[in-house]
Amino acid sequence: MQAFEFQTAARDGFIKIPENFMEKLTKNFKVIILTDENETGKETPFPYFAVDTAGYIFDREGTNGR
Repeated sequence: MQAFEFQTAARDGFIKIPENFMEKLTKNFKVIILTDENETGKETPFPYFAVDTAGYIFDREGTNGR
């Protein structure tokens, strides 16, 4: 098995294969997609958990008294 590497972006669900690889891909082939975990560089430890705390007032005394 040979491996070819290139970078591209998906557009409307399609991935463009560069022309120089098309002649080498004459049979069925396997596609493995690797992405950057977070393109902004900021790691998100809980990507599916979000809490809006915009209007919440944090009170240490009230928390410790419970």
